[in-house]
Amino acid sequence: MEKNYYDTSIEVKYRDTDSVGNLSSTVYYDYLQHAYLRYMFDLLELPREEKLPHIMVKTECEYVMPAKFGDVLTIKSGVTKFGTKSFEIEHLMYKNVVGEGEAKLVAKGTSKHVMFDYEKNQSVVVTEEFKKRVLDFQERA
Repeated sequence: MEKNYYDTSIEVKYRDTDSVGNLSSTVYYDYLQHAYLRYMFDLLELPREEKLPHIMVKTECEYVMPAKFGDVLTIKSGVTKFGTKSFEIEHLMYKNVVGEGEAKLVAKGTSKHVMFDYEKNQSVVVTEEFKKRVLDFQERA
């Protein structure tokens, strides 16, 4: 069975590019965070004004090919690992290239998140309910 990813589409804006017209390296992290937030708010069915029950604590990004102004990127996000109090998400950023049938990988990112209780101001254990929601979504065919 193939893993189901959560897809987020983002069009590269002119202001997001650098002096040579490529998507600025720092903006990839903004897109990665945007994809994470969309995925988790939708998965947990939370209103956007509420806080997620976890915080992002680490991100990494490997650039594969440039994205440019006007490109539409599809970011495929999926949880790859659960720890006791944390989980990791893989973010695969693709763009469609005109004239080519297959989307091209632009960047690969990862983010690590820690479950968090804001009232107690401390990390907490990943709940079974959260794991079940993630696995139910990602294992759908």
